Parts: sequence; C-alpha cells; structure tokens
Amino acid sequence: MAHDRFDELIGRLLDDDISSDQLDELAQVAAADPLKLQRLREHLLFSDRLSQYEDELRDEQRFLSALQVRAHAADDTADFVSQVVASVTGETAGLRNQGPSPQSQHHDRGWSRFRGLAGWATAAAALLLLAAMLISQAIDAGKDEPWPQIAGGDLAELTEVNDSGVAVLTRIAGLQETTTSDWRVGETIPRGTMAWDAGLLQLEFYGGATVVVEGPAQLELLDESRVTLQLGRLWAHIPIPARGFAVLAPSFELVDVGTEFGLNVSRDGVAEIHVFDGKVELYDLESNRNQTTRRELNAGDALTIDRDGTSKPIEAQDADFVTPTRLSQMADVHRQGQLRDWQAFRDTLQDDPRIVAYFPFDRSADDDRLLIGYGPNGSSLTGAIVGCEWSQGRWPGKTSLQFKRPGDRVRISIPGEFESLTYSTWLRVDGLDRQYNSLLLTDGFRRDSPHWQILQDGTLILGMRHSNRVLHGYRSDSIFSLFRLGQWVHLATVYDSGQGHVTHYVNGERTTREPLKGPAFALLTIGDATIGNWSVPTNRNRRSSIRNLNGCMDELIVFGQALDDHEVHRIYEVGRP
Repeated sequence: MAHDRFDELIGRLLDDDISSDQLDELAQVAAADPLKLQRLREHLLFSDRLSQYEDELRDEQRFLSALQVRAHAADDTADFVSQVVASVTGETAGLRNQGPSPQSQHHDRGWSRFRGLAGWATAAAALLLLAAMLISQAIDAGKDEPWPQIAGGDLAELTEVNDSGVAVLTRIAGLQETTTSDWRVGETIPRGTMAWDAGLLQLEFYGGATVVVEGPAQLELLDESRVTLQLGRLWAHIPIPARGFAVLAPSFELVDVGTEFGLNVSRDGVAEIHVFDGKVELYDLESNRNQTTRRELNAGDALTIDRDGTSKPIEAQDADFVTPTRLSQMADVHRQGQLRDWQAFRDTLQDDPRIVAYFPFDRSADDDRLLIGYGPNGSSLTGAIVGCEWSQGRWPGKTSLQFKRPGDRVRISIPGEFESLTYSTWLRVDGLDRQYNSLLLTDGFRRDSPHWQILQDGTLILGMRHSNRVLHGYRSDSIFSLFRLGQWVHLATVYDSGQGHVTHYVNGERTTREPLKGPAFALLTIGDATIGNWSVPTNRNRRSSIRNLNGCMDELIVFGQALDDHEVHRIYEVGRP
C-alpha cells in the first residue's frame, strides 16, 4: 500500500470518518508492516480521539474518563490501547441503552454510520486486533523504548519543602535565660525541649491546641498533640479538633477530652491539676493508658499529685494561670516599653556625627507621601514615596512602609564620600519574588557606589563596581528560609576599608566576614538612590530590571563609618520587637 493510502486511512480514523471496511484495511496494513504499526501507535497516542468533547453523545463522565486515559497514555501502552477498546465498546453500550439522540439522527458521517450493533462490533474487533498487535510490539520492544513526556506529567521532579515544626510561637512576654536566642513571635517550633528561667510564651500547636507556659519552665514538644512538662505552669485550651491532646507529667499522663485546664509542676515533681471547663482523664505514667489506672476530673475539680502518685483534692484556682487574653495584655505592655526605649535611642542617633542618613520610618502627619529622615549634623533628609503603603511596624503604634508592587519604591539622595559604610535595617520579608530584591541601591551601578540587596536564594549581598570590568559581590550565607518569611529581622552590613573586610550581620550576630577583593577606585558614594527597588538613569529607550522588595521596612540607617560587632548588636537589642 502506498504511503498516501495509509496516511489517508489514519486521517480518517482520527477524524472519525472511517468505514468498517477501511478500518479492516488499516488493521491489515499495520499488521504487515512494523513501521506502519509504529506510526499508527504514535498517532493514536497523540490524537484527540479520546477527548472529542464536541461529540454530543459523549457525556461529562466519559469525557473526563477519556482525559484520564490520555494523561496516562505515555506511561502504560497496554493500558492505553485497552482503554481505546473500552472507549469504543462503552460507546456501543451507551448507544444501546439510550437509543439515538435527536442530534445523532442528523450525524451520519464517519464512525456514526457504524454505531449500530453490527457496525460497532466490527469496529471493536478491528481495534482489538490493533490492540493485540500494539501490545505484542510493546512487549517485543521492551521497556527501553523512550516515550514522549506529557507536559506537567512528570511530578516526580517536583520537590516540596518539608516542615519539621509542630507548633508556632505566637506570643512572648519577658522571656529570660532561654535555651536559644532564636525564639521570636511567628517562629515555627520543631520537636525538642524548650527551657527558660522567667517570662511567658504562647504556643499554638498544629493539631489546634493552644498553651501558655510560664517560667521557670522546661517543656518538651513530642509532636503536634503531645508534650512533656517537667517544670512550669501551663494553661491549655483544647478545642474539639484538638481533643486527645496529652501532657506527660512526672507521675501521670493527662489526656484532654475537650476543655480548659491548668497544670503546675514544681521542681520537686509535685503537680497540681485544675480543670476549668470540660473534663480530663488521668492515667499512671507509662501505663499505656491502662483503664485500671484511669481517673476523670470534671470542671471545677482540682488535684495535687506527688511524684509517687499519691493524690488529694484541692480547691481550683484559675487565677494562678495566665490565659492568652491576659498574656496579650502583658505583651502589649512589654511592647510599649520596648517602643519607648527605641524612641529614646532614635532621638540620640540624630546627634550621632557618623550618621549620613537615618530614616526611622515614622509616618508624617503633614505629608504621608514623604519619608522624613535625618542627615549629618541634624540636617533633614526627605524621601519621595512612590506606590508604597504605610503599614504597622515592629510594635503597635509604630509604622513601616510596605513594598509590594513592581513600581513601589522610595527615592532618596545621600550626599558625601566615604572610606567605609555601615548599613542597618529592620525588615519583614514576605517573599523573595525577584532574582535581586533591593534594600538600598544606588542609581544605575556606578563605580564605587554600593548595591545592598537580597538574592532570591535568601543570601544578603553587597555589590561593588570598582571599574568598568571589575565587579565584586560580598555575599552572606543563606538568611531567609521559608520559615523566616513574615518575621521582623535585623540586617546589617559593614564595608570596612580600614580593616579590609565586609561583614554581614543577622539579628545582631555576625554571620559572614570576607576580605575585600580589591581596593575601591575612589571614595564610596551613594548620591541618588532607591529604597526597596532599583532606578536607572532616565532613558526612554531603556527598560530597568524589576528588583522590588516584597515586605515591610521599619528603619534604615547608613553610617559613614564602620561599626563594630558590639555597636551592631546594640542596635539590634534596642530595636528588637
């Protein structure tokens, strides 16, 4: 058979315009020529034969089923062909059950002419023959034959970020001597032990339980619905989705069945249980919740239990425990004190002779489209706000600027020449959308005019151009992971020409120090610059790259000198929310 005839038959098959005789002819030709059989299989795989949504006889369920067949076609040849046959026989059965529709009476071309029982039987037999040949060829060809990929179908290459957390730290007040300095509101807390000498914190577990714990305390998070309290005063609210939340104490296991309760464990292992609402169950420790050890406490009940398990009733005392509402009030008082301390520090900075630009990001009552700042010797600096919206800053009553859209920015101009520079900012990053996410960029990228920004991989970088051909990037380790987004972070970078290095800081701690890679051509300058984005010299034929920040900025300081570790840490401590 000439290729033209074979192609015509394939075309008729794919167009639903093939007769039973032609289908037999196609099957015989394909059976006699392996190359033609392969071509037929490829056409079937890529055809829309199984997704003819325009066919008025194909109902929604069968259309979706056909789509699924197409989606898996490249993975399993045999299944695909069998589905082709099933599709044909299914249509036959459907026609028998439904009878001809009014539309089908006018649809007399192609496959429709053979939808009578005899015609469909012939077509099905032909396709079964094709199926047998295709399956046989697939087996003979083995599994090494490459199959075309269906777009979006290779899900194995997609990776997801894993979450090892079990709770979120949502409130803190007056924490002292914690086991780690990295506890901040919004922090995801993994399994492990938390210990502190004084103060309170609130944890919201992934399972739905909320607990407030007062120090001195030692609390081990076992999973999203189970903790061990070795020391401390714990208040818990367990809503219905979190029922079953358990607390292991020195001599018993408490299992909540939907309630509010308080548990106080002293250093000698004596525990007090106070049930404020609902009820709890108690089991002997390590009894695997043996029912013979089960005790039940209801609302208003209270019990003290010694380390040896001896217990006695006591009077319930809810006033001894701090609830989330009370903790919120305490946290507000604490934050207001922090805000006053920072405001006093802010006022002293205005007289610091090393300051070349200080923007505290306080919203101006006279014109909120201007960013009011301070320059050397108490002079004023004004930034022009473009697009950005005002938002809440690190504390209630403190403002910040939100950068979201590609055009959002603040235009500033910082005069002067400097041997060294120190950058400091408080920042809440909501996402790293761009390859480069601007903090403070000089216009264009002039020689000896630094670019301070965050790369999409979460690293902080200070870029320097010392000549037309020499570019240097001083880059930190990765700072912003998925779990640091949405939290206030203090960043600082010091370019110290005297000591010959660049140092990056995160939350007052040095993270990276790198020797200068080459001398500057001249003194450093900033001049016209942009906060939270990048601006290039005006040229109507030139488009600038988008480097907008996604997040909020609350304070930006530029010193004309290099600050040391102690000074950077002090700025962090005074400004930490």
